[in-house]
Amino acid sequence: MDKYYTVMVIPERQKGVKSFKIPALVFRSIAFISVMVFLLLGVLAYDYWKILQQVYENKHLSIENRQLKEQIQLFQMKMNSLADDLKRIHTFERKLRVITGLEDVTEKGPVFKDEEGTQKEKYDMDDLNSSLDIKLKFENIDDQPAFQELKSLYDKKIATSLGLEKSYLLTKQWSELARRSFGLSSDYARFDYQYGEVKSVVSTIEKNIHSLDQHLLDKESFLNSTPTTLPSPGWITSYFGQRVSPHSGTLKMHEGLDVGGPIGTPIRAPADGIVTFSGEKSGFGKFVQVDHGYGIETIYAHSSALHVRSGQTIKRGHLLASIGNTGYSTGPHLHYEVRVNGIAVDPLYFILE
Repeated sequence: MDKYYTVMVIPERQKGVKSFKIPALVFRSIAFISVMVFLLLGVLAYDYWKILQQVYENKHLSIENRQLKEQIQLFQMKMNSLADDLKRIHTFERKLRVITGLEDVTEKGPVFKDEEGTQKEKYDMDDLNSSLDIKLKFENIDDQPAFQELKSLYDKKIATSLGLEKSYLLTKQWSELARRSFGLSSDYARFDYQYGEVKSVVSTIEKNIHSLDQHLLDKESFLNSTPTTLPSPGWITSYFGQRVSPHSGTLKMHEGLDVGGPIGTPIRAPADGIVTFSGEKSGFGKFVQVDHGYGIETIYAHSSALHVRSGQTIKRGHLLASIGNTGYSTGPHLHYEVRVNGIAVDPLYFILE
């Protein structure tokens, strides 16, 4: 037997009550449809609210995207300015290398012909920039393989963030979509490429400056080790060269300078070095020998007193001994020798005073 629901309608001002019978199935269907409509309206309202949120987020991302592009453009301008600074530093560094003799420019100069047709070498300091210009040439970055690799890497990152990897496997076109969505993969890759190039050049210049600094230190060390002063004030009584020996009366090579002066006159080191001998030596009396490095040695003989010991490190101007009349000496004086790789040379070649 079918079930019915009775619906009674009671008018407000009229008498008489009307009633209707609705089958239970119809009633339940109407109730179910009403609930479903209510749920659907709820879902639609929720989706609409989410869409509004997405629109707001998209607007925010669009502004942020524009700001990022402007910031990257600013970074690229600064990178170009940094590249110009590096070129100037590189030019200055190369000039210093030329001035100090660390780099021989004559071997690298281009060949040209003068008015008489003779081939000569010409050197322009602007050519110092050539290698750096190649490394810091930012105009044709898009053609560089390294840039293409970086760009592909950033395309993949952007595609991953957008969830486009699967579509790429099917269509091979996600990179275009990624660029339309953000438009930053090329900018990121270009900035990264420029940064890498600048970092490489900075590293090269740092190494070059280090070698230049080491070269200058070696130069300074060499100058400090060169006996450029006369060890003792006085008068040169005998020069380097052939002379008649005051002892044997025969012609003999005099391998140093004789500097006459009162007994006790200070004898000071003409350069930095290490004392290799300090003591008595036959014929030379009280004797000092100093190794200055670079194959240079100096000898001080006939002293009255010694003020250094063997193995002692000394600097230019250090008190070594005092003029005396010991050994085979005919009067108070300093016998001073300079030897290069064991061979006696004229000390006057080194003295700058």
